Amino acid sequence: MKKDFRKKIIEYRNNKDTDFISKNSQIITEKLLLMDCIKYANTIMLYLDFNNEVKTDHLITKLISLKKTVAAPVTIKDERKLIPFKITNLKDGINIGSYGIREPKQDPYNELNVEDIDILIVPAVAYDKNCYRLGYGGGFYDRFIECLREDAITIGIAFDLQVFDYIPKENHDAQLNYLITENNIYLGKI
Repeated sequence: MKKDFRKKIIEYRNNKDTDFISKNSQIITEKLLLMDCIKYANTIMLYLDFNNEVKTDHLITKLISLKKTVAAPVTIKDERKLIPFKITNLKDGINIGSYGIREPKQDPYNELNVEDIDILIVPAVAYDKNCYRLGYGGGFYDRFIECLREDAITIGIAFDLQVFDYIPKENHDAQLNYLITENNIYLGKI
């Protein structure tokens, strides 16, 4: 059931044009930057967008200009885990990693401890209105979220078309603190 649901949502999202993606990604970025938790955070980890996910490059650039420590995951496919690495430069500091997704270069000086992360901004295929996420099926983020500090804040970002009253979920699926879309802010685990 999850697999078919995922496929349908990804296909629908991938059919959206670049204007839709750019415009709504900008709205979501502006909402994030107004959140107190973002303003007061020191270290923020987020994903580098892939295909028609909410775009994150502008957000990353803005957070770096605000003197935040910004990280993105490096995927260790064989171990099915994510390792946070600081983003120093979006032009020269990025490689294409596992699954063809952009990720920071693995400079040992830029590896961060999971305990240092104040906020984690995650991608997903779909969400429900209670901030549960349906990821891409590898469980990478669900496992990573379990390792965060108890007071770390988790935020999902997505387009309204990815939000449903119900999504297929299992006991190990993580509930986030917030979900931000172009038109709504949902509260989850507080």
